[in-house]
Amino acid sequence: MKSFFSMVKIAALFSLALSSFAFAEGGVTYTLHKSANPTEDELDAYKRITEAMDSAVYIYNKYTNLSKFINVYYSTGVPTAEASSNGDLRFGKDRNYMFVGTAMHEMAHTMGMGTTSEYQAMMSGGVFKGEKAQAVLREIDGPDAELHGDSQHFWPYGLNYRSEVHSEQDLINHARIVEAMYQDIFKEAFYKQGRLKSLANSKCMGITSDNALELMDCSKEETFVKIFSVGDNPVTYYIKLGNRVVDIPNESTAAGVKASTYGYNGGTHQRYVFEGADVNTPNALYLKNAKSGHYLQAIDNSVVQNPKKNTDDFVWQIVEEATTPDTSKTPDTTKTTDTTKTKDSSKTTDSTKVADTTKTPDTSKVADSTQPADTAKVADSSKTGDSSKTSIARIRETKVDLAPARIYDLKGRSVSKQSLGRNRETHRILFRK
Repeated sequence: MKSFFSMVKIAALFSLALSSFAFAEGGVTYTLHKSANPTEDELDAYKRITEAMDSAVYIYNKYTNLSKFINVYYSTGVPTAEASSNGDLRFGKDRNYMFVGTAMHEMAHTMGMGTTSEYQAMMSGGVFKGEKAQAVLREIDGPDAELHGDSQHFWPYGLNYRSEVHSEQDLINHARIVEAMYQDIFKEAFYKQGRLKSLANSKCMGITSDNALELMDCSKEETFVKIFSVGDNPVTYYIKLGNRVVDIPNESTAAGVKASTYGYNGGTHQRYVFEGADVNTPNALYLKNAKSGHYLQAIDNSVVQNPKKNTDDFVWQIVEEATTPDTSKTPDTTKTTDTTKTKDSSKTTDSTKVADTTKTPDTSKVADSTQPADTAKVADSSKTGDSSKTSIARIRETKVDLAPARIYDLKGRSVSKQSLGRNRETHRILFRK
């Protein structure tokens, strides 16, 4: 099989797309878990998977506001590729699926598309009921376009087959539709942006160069936050600093635990109920952790969860700002500890270039993209009604299994610990010929 890439300049490739979309700031990150002493086969797989994932993450983060931490694995026992809503994504031995389109398809599964009961509840008679997603599709394909799907996949732009990807625009369209579907399904929306200031010491929550959460001077760029609402009954919120969110380590429900930052995984320990504070200050709130029931308290330069007291150190003010500050000097919040002691062989080449997408990929080995993926043998998970039962969706594969390592489902239930993620700022979109 040929394994070369034709490269063209990124400026030309994305000029049309950039003129059509407002700048987005997604928070999708991943860690590729590697063997301590990788074989030649594993080294080759890691390089290919990294290229595919970096390109997929770049598209999602540039054209959407979605956030998700993803654990990526190379597993020779997987026939094609598979993923689950707990954030696990596995590539099998077949190199044909170590491809940006496959990576984005599986990433959509990690975000709940085809892997949660909430998704299945939005499908009626093979038509997706969400208004936002249908509106985005009509914007792309015209007033008569309609988004269809089954219990696991959606179309068009589901990237269910490699032959659906003819250019980077197909990838962008996919990402935009997934974001709109996510908003329809999980009622997630942008709320406010600015600073979160303690009423006790007038310092703001900020993220340090080593990703710690500290109170610091509110004029610092590191204190800029974006707040997103989730659900409607009840409404909870997560607080985003760079590509991370305010997090209670290890999901602890104990009092006195210092808050930190972490990649967003949808857990309730990362979300807060906003309770109005009866003080003479606008936008003043108590921040109640949705899992522990404790409230965030300002103690010196730390943020700690504790039982609520009616004192200023428990009161936070949202100081709104209309625009995002220049974060060119903001510390890198996507750093990840290397999961191996070996040299990372997944380094990509010149990141100022992208692959030539003017040529359609070889689809001789894949199925006809005019038909959706075969899901006739997929267990009907719409009858479970419980998205905590994490399912795996495989591209062009009918089997559904439980993931061997569970993390957090999209209802915020605890399923296991996860390691830190990363967001590699690549600018290459790779298409294998």
